[in-house]
Amino acid sequence: MSSKWAKELSSKCNLDPKVLEFILEELSESCYGDSRTSKEVIEELTLSCHLNEGDLRKFIEEISKNCPVDAKKLQKEIAQAAGRKELAFNAIYKATGKPI
Repeated sequence: MSSKWAKELSSKCNLDPKVLEFILEELSESCYGDSRTSKEVIEELTLSCHLNEGDLRKFIEEISKNCPVDAKKLQKEIAQAAGRKELAFNAIYKATGKPI
């Protein structure tokens, strides 16, 4: 299932499907969220915020440093970033309740 999703998203955002699968796994584990919410986060980051592979890896690294993160709150905050990369990264801190 995630393999098909990764292939479909990869064709839209020009990223390797294996990278997307890795990011999905890391995000799901770090946020203790369901894969559906994690997929929505990744889709928003790649399609709206235009994060590339390096940006996604940095994002996941920040998520890992700031566990636990509420996946649903993270998804909401990223959607509110409205495509602005710097605000998407700030969403991590908003979702944890830590100061920016």
